[in-house]
Amino acid sequence: MSKKKSLAIFFTFSFIALMPFATKAFSVKSGESVFTPKDQIIDGTLYAAGSTVTIDGQVTGDVICAAQTVNISAKVDGDVICAAQTINITGEVLGNVRVAGNFINLSGTVGRNMNAFGASVIMSEKAKIGWDLLVAGAQTEIRGQIDGNLHGSAKYMTMAGKVGKNLDIRIDSNLEKKDQGSLEITDTGSVGGDVIYTGVNEAKLVKEKVSGLIIHNLPEGSNNKMFLAFVWGRIYAIFSALLVGLVLISLWRKQLVTITDKMWRKVGANIGFGAMLMFLPPIAALILALTFIGIPLALILMALWLMALALARVVFGIMIGRFLMKKMVHKETHRLLLEMTMGIVICSVVFALPLIGWLGAMVAIWWVLGAVWQQYQKR
Repeated sequence: MSKKKSLAIFFTFSFIALMPFATKAFSVKSGESVFTPKDQIIDGTLYAAGSTVTIDGQVTGDVICAAQTVNISAKVDGDVICAAQTINITGEVLGNVRVAGNFINLSGTVGRNMNAFGASVIMSEKAKIGWDLLVAGAQTEIRGQIDGNLHGSAKYMTMAGKVGKNLDIRIDSNLEKKDQGSLEITDTGSVGGDVIYTGVNEAKLVKEKVSGLIIHNLPEGSNNKMFLAFVWGRIYAIFSALLVGLVLISLWRKQLVTITDKMWRKVGANIGFGAMLMFLPPIAALILALTFIGIPLALILMALWLMALALARVVFGIMIGRFLMKKMVHKETHRLLLEMTMGIVICSVVFALPLIGWLGAMVAIWWVLGAVWQQYQKR
C-alpha cells in the first residue's frame, strides 16, 4: 500500500457525492486476509481493510475497501470504492466503480461510470462499462466495450475496443524527452463519436473506425500537470487517512468516541495546550541531539511527534463527521465508519483551500492534541 500511485481527476467531488448519508445496514471486515465466500450475501454496505480482500459473495450495497490486493468476482448491487496496489474486478457491479492503485484490471461489467486511476489500467475484451470511463494512468489498454465516453489522461493508450460516444484523452508528453507518449486505435477498435486528443505525436488510427471528427491539440504547457499532481496528492491523502481511520476505529472505537465528544468542551484550552504540545517535541529533540548520546532518543521522539500529527488530522475528521451527521439526523447515529468517511473527505477538501486551508489544518491538529492531553491528565 505504501507504494501505490493514486491518480485522479476531480475525484474528490465525486467521492463526496457518493457519501452514504442514509442509514443503511453495513458490515465491517478487517484482518490480514478478508474473504467472503460465494454462498454468503452481504446485506448493505461492506467496509473491508486488510492485506488481501477477496469478495466472492454478493453485496447488496456498496463496497468500500483498502488493501494491498483486492479481488472482486461477486455481484455488487451498489458502488465500488477501493484503493489498493492491485485491483481485479471480474464480477458485475451495478453502480459506479471508483478505484485507485498501481495495477487495475477490469474483466467484468460496470453498470454506470468507472473512474480508474493507476500506473496500469487494463480493460479486457470481456469487460463492459454502461456509461463513461474516466481514466488516468501511465499504461492504458482498452479492449472491452464502453457505451458512453472515454476521457482522461495517459502516457500510452491502446484502444482496441469499442467506445459508443466520444474519446477525449490527454497524452502525457514532454517536449524535452524522446519518449513522448502515444495514442493508438487499432483496427479492432471503434469510436462512435469524435476523437479529441492532446499530445505531441500524431495518433495511430484508422480513420474509418471513427464516426465523428478527429481533432489533434498540441500541449500548452506544464500548468495542467501541476494541477493534476495537486489533485493526485489530495486523493492519496484521503485514501491514506481512511485507511488509518479504519485501523483506529478497529482498535480504539470507544476511546475515539469519548475524545471526540470531549473535544467540544473547553475548546480554547484544548487549542492552547495543543499548540504548546506541537512545538515542544522538536525543541526537546534538538536539545537531545546536541548531547550526541541522546540522538537515538531524539529520533524516536520526532517519529512519535510526526505520527501524532498525522493521527490528529484523522481524529479531527472523525470529530467533524460525527458533528455533521448528528446535525443532519438530529441524533447519535453510532455509525462511526460513515461519520469518519464523511468527515475525512470534507476536511481534506477544506484543508486544500489556499490561504485558510493550512491554518485550518494547524488549528485542527492543536485542537486534537490538546484534547488528548487533557484527557490523559485527568486520568
